[in-house]
Order: sequence, then structure tokens, then C-alpha cells
Amino acid sequence: MKLMFRRRLLAALGGLAVIGLSAPVQAQDAYPTKPVRVLVGFAPGGGTDLAGRLMADALTKALGGNFVVENKPGVGGLLALEEVANAAPDGYTIGVGGSGPLTVSPYVYASRNFDPMDKLEPVVWFLNQPGVIVVAPTLKVKSVPELLKASKDSKSGLNMASAGTGSMIQMMGEHFQSQEGVKWQHVPYKGSGPALTDLAAGRVDVMIDVVTSAAPQVKGGRINALAVTSEKRSSMLPDVPTLRELGVGDYDMGSWMGLVVPKGTPQSVITRINTALNDALKSPEFVARMASVGEPVGGSPERFRQRIDAERARWSKIVKSENIKPQ
Repeated sequence: MKLMFRRRLLAALGGLAVIGLSAPVQAQDAYPTKPVRVLVGFAPGGGTDLAGRLMADALTKALGGNFVVENKPGVGGLLALEEVANAAPDGYTIGVGGSGPLTVSPYVYASRNFDPMDKLEPVVWFLNQPGVIVVAPTLKVKSVPELLKASKDSKSGLNMASAGTGSMIQMMGEHFQSQEGVKWQHVPYKGSGPALTDLAAGRVDVMIDVVTSAAPQVKGGRINALAVTSEKRSSMLPDVPTLRELGVGDYDMGSWMGLVVPKGTPQSVITRINTALNDALKSPEFVARMASVGEPVGGSPERFRQRIDAERARWSKIVKSENIKPQ
């Protein structure tokens, strides 16, 4: 009798041990079981914020729970990423990682001694925003070769608008100048909106903005688009050729966004988020919703990491060569 009781007790304890060991795995499989914070490093209403809300909505619908966007603007988007990096690696604090904060801001704001890729893991490359070369209507050029000629012939030099010092808009402009052997005078603005307004008024000459910001002005006839800087044409401006089509360099640059999590986040959580967003990007209905903020990408975490690494190598050189400092 005692022997039988002992066997039953050992079996029960063994079962409890198995339950205890499997609990974390089951919790991860059930992810999420509480609200998830989605940190955005820019103010409400901008492109990064809208993209973050689209991603949060897609994840809420696919995984249940509640993915809640929180805006933490500042330091070129680094403040939000710092908070994500310092959060518990459990999948309940995630961040919208854009090309600026992940590949430019760490070098512009080097004095902060914070490199997001030391403490964050890429999850998915969500969308792309190709660049587009746009010029003022007062600048009488109709093509990129004409723009390059005007740049070299101008005695006073052309003025280049950007969305701010250290912005991806400035980076694209600086890279184009270095590749094509021209020099423009940089005029930084506080965002693309006021920069485009002055471009349309002829107060500045040229800008390489993202298509999502510039397209309404182009379609309205207020500014002229000469070429997009991506590998293929943009669905937002399908009649505008690529630089490659024009035989002007081998360009592929623009802004992009994706999701990142703290290092140490369980792989099962990363996989669930990645799968959910890739599934959303296959939905024509969802892709139509995101048309105003960018073009769908998707893919594995490794694909996103490769993009980040390639961009960091490019932009760190530009920041150093142009001695770009925060204003």
C-alpha cells in the first residue's frame, strides 16, 4: 500500500514538474495575453505614426489582444528606441524602427552613446517609401541631366530643401550630390510640409523627398518630379521614371519602416509577429489601406537586418564626410 502511494506521489510530482517547465512555452504560444505597447519615435499624424498604427491594427486583428501606439518623439527617433531597448524582452514593448532612427540618428547623435542595433532585434521590414527628385516650377529643368547641368552652371549654386538636419531627406540629397559631382546649398526645414511649400513657391530649387509626401504636390502641378530613386517605379507616381531607367547611377534609396523588439525576446514571439504582418501584407484590402504611407515589403527578420546593415554602412559615411551635427 505504501509502495503504491509512493509511486502515485512521484507520478504527480513529475506531472507538476512538466507543467512548470512548459508554462513559459505555453505563455509564449498564447501571446499576447495583455496589451502590447508599440512605441513610435515621432509625433502623431506623420508618416511613421500612421505606419505604426497600421501595423498595430494588423497585429491586433491577427493575434488578438490590443496593440497600442504610444508616441515618444525626440532625438531623431532615438528616444522611443531607447525605451524599447530597456524594456523587458517579453514582446509587450515593441518599436517602429525607421530608416532614420536605425541608420542615421545613431551617427548624428553619437554623443548619446546609444546604438539601437546593439540592443534591438529586427522583426519585419514592413514598408518602403521611395525617394523622388522634385524641383520648383521656377527652375526651368525637365529632366535629371538638365538638373545636373543647371547645378554646374549656376554661379550662386542651387538650394536643396530637406525635412531637417540629419533627416533621411537630407541624406538622400547628400548622397546624390556626392555621386553626381554637384554641390547644393542645404536648407533644412522642420518637416517635409514646409519644405514642399517653399519649393512650390520657388524659394528653394530642389529636394529629394519621399514619394508619399511629395506625390500630392506633384499631382497637383505645384512641383515637378524628375525621377524616383528606387529600383522600380513607384505606384504613387507611375509615370515618373527611375534614375536607373535614365542611366543616371545605380540608385536604390528611400525611407522605410519595420518593427523591432528588445534583444532576448523569445523567438516564438518574433515569429508570431513576423508571420502576422507578412500575412497582412498579402491582403489586397490591407495593402490598399497602406497605399498612402508606403509600399509593402515583408520578409524575414534576416532580410530586414541586411537592409539595416547596408544602410548604416552608406549613411555613416555621409554623416562623417559632411560633418552633420544635430541643430
